[in-house]
Amino acid sequence: MKREGAKSTWPVETETGLSLRSHKIHVECIRGPLAGKVYELKGPEARIGSGTDCHLVIPDRTVSHVHVCLRIEGDAIRVLDMKSRNGTYVDDVRIKDAYARPDSTIVLGASAMRLRMLKDEIDVPLSEHDHFGGLLGRSIVMRRVYALLELFAVLEGTVLLEGETGTGKEVAAAAIHGRSPRKDRPFVVFDCSAVPANLIESELFGHVSGAFTGAVSSRKGRFKEADGGTLFLDEIGELPLELQPKLLRALETRVIRPLGAEKDWRVDVRIIAATNRDLAIEVDKERFREDLYYRLAVLPVRLPPLRERVEDIPLLVRHFEKEWCSRPNPPAPLPDAILEKMKSTPWPGNVRELRNRVELLLSLGLPGAAGVAQSGGGAPSTRVDVDIQVPYHVGRERLVEEYTKAYFIEALRQTDGNVSRAAQLAAVGRAFVQKVMKHHGITRGGE
Repeated sequence: MKREGAKSTWPVETETGLSLRSHKIHVECIRGPLAGKVYELKGPEARIGSGTDCHLVIPDRTVSHVHVCLRIEGDAIRVLDMKSRNGTYVDDVRIKDAYARPDSTIVLGASAMRLRMLKDEIDVPLSEHDHFGGLLGRSIVMRRVYALLELFAVLEGTVLLEGETGTGKEVAAAAIHGRSPRKDRPFVVFDCSAVPANLIESELFGHVSGAFTGAVSSRKGRFKEADGGTLFLDEIGELPLELQPKLLRALETRVIRPLGAEKDWRVDVRIIAATNRDLAIEVDKERFREDLYYRLAVLPVRLPPLRERVEDIPLLVRHFEKEWCSRPNPPAPLPDAILEKMKSTPWPGNVRELRNRVELLLSLGLPGAAGVAQSGGGAPSTRVDVDIQVPYHVGRERLVEEYTKAYFIEALRQTDGNVSRAAQLAAVGRAFVQKVMKHHGITRGGE
């Protein structure tokens, strides 16, 4: 769907600072409970669904909580199905990701609509900075994120960070805390995916001595540890359904009761939650409570995947290289040609995967043209055996496989077989470590 001769999104200087100037999206409902009504949605992105947190709410049971996302890209409107129950159709074709023409009919469940881009312009605030705490990037999409985080940091509302694995959710949470009025108070992290379900309640709310078998002493719990500060609930989408009402009560009242205790404790704590799942979809599938979702998503932020900000890759790579400068015999920087190649890689593990790949290339000494990484003094720091009879990509992947196996054998050895601690050591997700262990037949003992 194009508007001839028009730019749909572009950065501009305004009286209040840097902004992203965008257009509005005209939505004409032609079937369903909103038939005959017309709406104007602000660009560059709008969510449509039955959930009250959507930009356009359709009271239709056949429409998912967040059914579709409209995104202005260039001079076109991109339609992305958000894993809806009943699918999204563009001109009778079921789509996952498509661009709509001005005459296209978009069908969501029993509802249908037509879209077009308006000439009306709006300004979306952008941050003037190229970083927020440990988050780094100059792209427009990241500057939009920084603008939200800068605003939310000084507020007291609960923040929900959504994004794929490796997009920097914990880094963002720490940065929010560091910019908040609570910065001098505790920042406590609790990973809902790293603790057995039967221990989560005790870990969160604490327990008194004798509350259950093995409780030989009392425990504060994460809420009490974070009193006065911030509690970061990572992978909140993994929280068992039966424990969600208790967390909801704690969020609503800021009152907790440790297991086995006879009285409540009042806590003063700000909550930041994160998930790599789409909680709206989890609500639709009845795997996550809707009331808890709304309690968490007071201040929502979506951290974009690396494939949506590939222009940031060179900046990130050079930043990771600088972290090696203090090491003995630092390798030569990666050639610009490799950085350009990286911009065309999908990076399913996002920034975390990019960082690990940079570390691998530097540690193996692959930046040099002959397989030798030169130090600042010109002497070889690492030499790699090269079999020129083997295709380059095959040889490289063999090195990657060998290094990955050796790395996690050592990580598990150093952490006494604790997968979660090994994942933290490697700055990867727990599921990634488990996948590597299964692929290479590695046991918890690191063998």
